[in-house]
Order: sequence, then C-alpha cells, then structure tokens
Amino acid sequence: MERPGKAHKQSVYRCADVLDGRPGFRLEGLWGHVSILKGGGHICELVSKKHAGINPLWKPHWKTIDPYKYAPAEHARVYGRPPDGRLLAGIAGHSLSFDYFGPPSREETAAGHSTHGEAPALKWNVLQISQTPAPTLEYGLKLPKAQIRFSRKISVERDHAVVYCEETALNLSTFDRPICWNEHVTFGPPFLECGTTIFDMPATRGKACPASYSAKTPIQPDAEFDWPLAPAKNGGQINLRATPEERFGHYTVQLLNPEFKIAYVAACNPRLGLLVLYVFCRKDFPWVGNWEERLYRTSPPWRGHTFCRGMEFSTTPFAVPRRETVTQGSLFGEPTYVWLAAKAETKVRFMTLLVDVPTDFKGVTSVSMVGGEVRIRETKIGREFEVPVKKFL
Repeated sequence: MERPGKAHKQSVYRCADVLDGRPGFRLEGLWGHVSILKGGGHICELVSKKHAGINPLWKPHWKTIDPYKYAPAEHARVYGRPPDGRLLAGIAGHSLSFDYFGPPSREETAAGHSTHGEAPALKWNVLQISQTPAPTLEYGLKLPKAQIRFSRKISVERDHAVVYCEETALNLSTFDRPICWNEHVTFGPPFLECGTTIFDMPATRGKACPASYSAKTPIQPDAEFDWPLAPAKNGGQINLRATPEERFGHYTVQLLNPEFKIAYVAACNPRLGLLVLYVFCRKDFPWVGNWEERLYRTSPPWRGHTFCRGMEFSTTPFAVPRRETVTQGSLFGEPTYVWLAAKAETKVRFMTLLVDVPTDFKGVTSVSMVGGEVRIRETKIGREFEVPVKKFL
C-alpha cells in the first residue's frame, strides 16, 4: 500500500492487494475506510472503526480474480461458463450493472457479452486523485462495445462515516440508446444474519420473480404485493424486512414511492449497532431489487455455500435481457429503462452512510434531508438520528 506523508490524517492509497491479491484503492477518513477494486470497479469494503472493522458488504467465499482475466477454457470449472462466469469471477460488494441489467441474449452471449454489461467485467482506470479538501478518487473506463464512457467520482468525509458518489455516463455514439443503470449493492455475513439484519426502503408496490427463476423460493411466483409483505407459496405472508434461516433463493422488485424526491435503502444489524444507509434521488433510481441467495445455488462458483442479499437501486426492475426490458416498457406505470441520447452526458449521485445505532434499533421508517443533515426516523419508536452531510443531492 502506497501511503502519503504522516501529515495526512485521511488519504487515498493505491493498494496492491485489496481483495484476493487484486489491486485497487483505499480512501480513508478518521472513521474508517472504503476499498475499491480496479477489476470491475467494485466498491468492496465499507469499514467503520466503531464496529470492530466489520465490512457489511458481501465477500464471496470463492477466491475472486480480476474479471478481465477470465478465460472460459481455464476458469469455467471454477466460476461457471459464460455469460455469468466472467461476472462471478470478479464480483464483490457493491458492483455496477451497466448499460444493461441481467443476462445478454443468446445472440449477444455468442458475440462475447457477459451478464450485467461491460462495466463490471473490465479494468477501470484512474482519472484523478485528490487528497484535499477530502480524499477523492475519480476512476472509470470506456465501454468499447456500448460506446459509452463511464466514470465514478468517490470521496469520503473526514470525521463522519459518509461516502459521496457521482457517476457520469457519456454516449460516444450518434444513436440514442435505451440503457439500464443498476447499483448492485450486496451484503454478506457477519453483517448479514438471519432473523437479525433488517432491510427497509420507502417502497409501495412489489412483484416476485417468475417460477423459472428459482425452484426453491418461498414466495408465490409472479405475485404482486405491497412491500414488505409478500404472499407465500403455502399461504400466509412473508415479511421481506428480514431473512429466514432456510435454504432458498429468490428475487423481488419494489417500486419506490413516487411522492418522495429523496429515496433510500437501509440495512441494519442491531446486534452490531450498525446501520448502512444509501440515499439517492428517486427520479434517478425508482426501483429496488431485493435479491436473496441463501445456500440455494449449487453450480460453480456457488456450490451451495453462499449467503448474501442484494438491495439494488436501479432504473430497471428485473434482470432480463435488454430486449425484454424494452419490450416490457413499464411496470406499475413506471418506465423500466431510461434513454441516453446521442452524444449526451448524464449524471447520478448517491450517498452511503454508516450510522451507529442502539442494539434495540427497530429499523428505518423515513429519511429526510434538512439543512446540512440526513435525519433518520426509527420504525415504531420514532427516535431520530442525525448525520451531518454536504449539500450533495
């Protein structure tokens, strides 16, 4: 790890080994650090010193590699065959699905495309590093097949566990393009615990995946419901705010309340006293995908050992080939994709907060921005927690 002089209390460091011997970066504040991989651009660590150095983001149980090094002949037995193999070889924590969300079509797979687009499959390059006024890293890449230039600017607060992220997409082609933009945030143990970790969002309508997605889902396939209570296969309802201690796999999509300008996804482990909160503009990401993998998938590299849960804020509800996304058009009256106009540039922003909460914390019922603070209201009890932030959204 390359460190600047001792005078720096907070900094951006180049790291030769961020995860499994893979290179990347670490942004440090007095509160903790954020780690980033060059291969795939994944944000793989969010570590607060207050919480025993626990990383709430998912670290796969298999040894990952940089995805651009994946070769089917050499790696398919370990990570799976295309189109998923390249993605799974390098995935970790918070990944980006762009410029489509889901698998490529059969024809696109034959042409060499992999699941969730080029962004999580290629090497990201450093564009700029700044140590002041806050540790800031700007990195990105050109998506050669999509003809889009993508960049991410990420910075951390000095004293408070707040991470600011701005992403920019520039269409290099002369055609308008239908795109999907998905922040694939995935949590894992020890932060993720059955019956303990609580998930919240300001969602209204939800829909379950079709029966073809999983033979071991407890939710009625294709069912529509009001978050967080989904209809169970065997009658009754399942509260999706927590994860049961069973073997299963499923995916549900939730529409965020269109009356709100500011939206969020929240994951809290009260036992650890840690709340992870993503805050963003609802107009940018109207959907949240709830993906749960609980020891269900047995093919490589899963092999029946994976426990993780994704809360994916997105422009797009379901992970399907782009053609199906465009054909669907809308769900619950909300578009299922966005347009990136010819030669045009668009930006999105979001914040990530690590918040210290009491061990009897009941979850998040609302999040608001008042002045220079994010205010978090607790479910049922109504206690409020304030975190100072910059004017960012």
